[in-house]
Amino acid sequence: MIKFITSALIVGAFFGVFFYVSAQQSPVLTATLDYNTPPAQSIQAGAQQVDVARINLTASGGDVFLNGIYLNTDIVGGLDNFSNLYLYNVTSGTTLLGTYPNQSQNPNLIQFSNITIGSGITKKFLIRASLSSSASGNVRLGFSGFTYPTQAEPSLSGVPIYGNTLTLPGTVATPIPSPSPSSSPNPLTPSSLGFTNLSALGLKEGDTISASGSADPDIYIVNDWGYKRLFLNPVIFGFYGHLGGFANVKNVGSSTRDMLVNSGLFRNCETNDEKVYGVEVTGEDTGTLHWINTSGSQAVQDDPEFFKKVFCINSNEFNGYSKGSDYISVNQVPSYSR
Repeated sequence: MIKFITSALIVGAFFGVFFYVSAQQSPVLTATLDYNTPPAQSIQAGAQQVDVARINLTASGGDVFLNGIYLNTDIVGGLDNFSNLYLYNVTSGTTLLGTYPNQSQNPNLIQFSNITIGSGITKKFLIRASLSSSASGNVRLGFSGFTYPTQAEPSLSGVPIYGNTLTLPGTVATPIPSPSPSSSPNPLTPSSLGFTNLSALGLKEGDTISASGSADPDIYIVNDWGYKRLFLNPVIFGFYGHLGGFANVKNVGSSTRDMLVNSGLFRNCETNDEKVYGVEVTGEDTGTLHWINTSGSQAVQDDPEFFKKVFCINSNEFNGYSKGSDYISVNQVPSYSR
């Protein structure tokens, strides 16, 4: 990623509706798919310990304490397709937290010693699966809830969350519908982090910022809704030279940067292409664009803030990305976090 100490200015274009402000009352625990989560895949009969989902949990507004995670699927009875599920903490190393089924009253609840997710910290989890002999159909695996060792429960964002589609033996690989509004994640929003407006942060729409000296000195664009997008590398930043170069980037504190929520939604406004793409960060300086092949109304059902997050890019940047397979839901767009 870009590691600059200086700062620059760019106009980030977006589409939006009305902005609502609400004060954060408790820590927020946000679930997102890690960009290394396995893509949609067909699993052979008898497969054992297949990687099926990588999920990130991020705390904001305070520390979050966990001692259990509920595994579940996006269809009723979907867990019956698996003889064993394995949950690992892969934040640093690979630590087995527990398995399904277990002997507790709730067999899909994986309980473990207390895990603390500090405010502003992300911890990473991996689900592996072994199939039962009767496995069939299309299913997605993920997290449906948590248990806590204290009464200080966080607000949840992005839960339930599921990995990509698993096509089980004897079925035809067809996409499953996007999640219904009742099961859609509730994405993290700037207002949930205490954002009111850019002027309160000493910024204006179109500024680019960098928290130099922090663990994440990348450069981001900000928009009026409190979202920011990443410049993936210096070449991409150079495509917008008319904005003044690195000398105009504003240095901000990490708390200001973290109040502005990352967006990975792009549209090529130079060609007036109406398609919206999600960016998948695939390396330190590389990414892949995936067309979000869903209707606008469905996108807003999945994420009411969808159009507030869309940033315009030019053809030079658009053509610089490789193009991956379509996403069928907004919820498949991975979130970038250092």
